[in-house]
Amino acid sequence: MVQDRRLGKPTRKEREIAMRSANKRHAATVWWTIGVILALAATAVAPRLLGADQATEDRAFFVAKGRVTYRVYCINCHGAKGMGDGTLAEMLTTKPADLTLLKSNNDGKYPADEVRDIIDGRNNVRGHGMKEMPVWGDVFQTSSLEPSGSDESGDERARRKVHELVLYLESIQQ
Repeated sequence: MVQDRRLGKPTRKEREIAMRSANKRHAATVWWTIGVILALAATAVAPRLLGADQATEDRAFFVAKGRVTYRVYCINCHGAKGMGDGTLAEMLTTKPADLTLLKSNNDGKYPADEVRDIIDGRNNVRGHGMKEMPVWGDVFQTSSLEPSGSDESGDERARRKVHELVLYLESIQQ
């Protein structure tokens, strides 16, 4: 710092510049400290939240797999958006269901168990009519199109694929 020759002190302008510089360094230090504290707090809390995050990730993974299964097996009748307007819908005796309205048609509660039974189809479901819809449980049980990467049985594969579809259909409810 240049000093006033007469008094041996910094000039007023030099003091203002030094003060602004010190304030900026102080502010940067404060923000850095806040960042470190937040990072440490997040690290301490993360293990407790990991269970919820993992469950959300697993669910998202199963929904994504269900979407792929839907596009392979269901889209021709139920349509791209699940509204019952697929390319084969007009050829069917019974119009395919609008799968986006399952929750609203059930007093606002998604009927997962009923949807699971209807998709699986291996158990007779009352009110499902003449079963124009394929028995997907049997199809998935015998399908070897998708290697599971594990030693799951045909029945386990069928239950898994039906579960993925149920989760996907829940995700498209209006």
